[in-house]
Amino acid sequence: MYVVCTCLRQDARRGRSSAFRLWNMTDDSASETSGNDPVYVDTPYGMMTATGQWYHIPEADVRDYAGDVLEYVSLDQLLRWADAWGRSPRTLAAWLLPLLLWGLPIGWAAGSALGVFVAWALLSPALTSVVGAKIGTVLDYGVVQALYYVLTLSILAARDQLWAVGVGLLGFVLLRWGVVQWALRPLLRPAWRRLYPLPVTDQVLRGLIVRVALKHRLALPQVDAITEDILENWGARTDAEKETSDDT
Repeated sequence: MYVVCTCLRQDARRGRSSAFRLWNMTDDSASETSGNDPVYVDTPYGMMTATGQWYHIPEADVRDYAGDVLEYVSLDQLLRWADAWGRSPRTLAAWLLPLLLWGLPIGWAAGSALGVFVAWALLSPALTSVVGAKIGTVLDYGVVQALYYVLTLSILAARDQLWAVGVGLLGFVLLRWGVVQWALRPLLRPAWRRLYPLPVTDQVLRGLIVRVALKHRLALPQVDAITEDILENWGARTDAEKETSDDT
């Protein structure tokens, strides 16, 4: 399973956490990152996480609007959960693909996995879940997925389903390296804009903040203000990027 191991090494180069840190990340009490690896960088237009996700609200505004929530869950942890939930379409498709290859013809299996990816990418921003984000964090971990694919593809190979093994390896690579997300984003973006008032990352973060507030019975009187600030920062960042591209 050379390809699986190669993907795993690529994930390691991109700064994947160790198994011990992964365990801590799924705990409500986890707050700060260990070592020198920051979870996010704060900018005038919002926060950018280590995975490259933009959240169009500065740290200070989150603390102003959701300070009570941050007494129970740190901002670092909220952003980790938001990143994990944003990757959940990839995670879900990656875990389903080998099972579908086991029980369906190759074309149907690949098409079904792709359909699940698209459907969940469209629905997941409205269905945020703290428990789901914790589970997604574990299931998206490179070592866990690599071991899962080694096991399931070995079973397929033992059954002489070599084409299924090839499709499984290709699907694993395309999903782990973000090729599927990149290829489908132009098709998904118009649907997201029709379905949600905010960019998907911000929709997910706001949803998680609300879920934590409901869990601990906290009031969030400034939810509308959060939305307004996100839209304002999103527009400002977009304008700045346009100006930069025009200058070059």
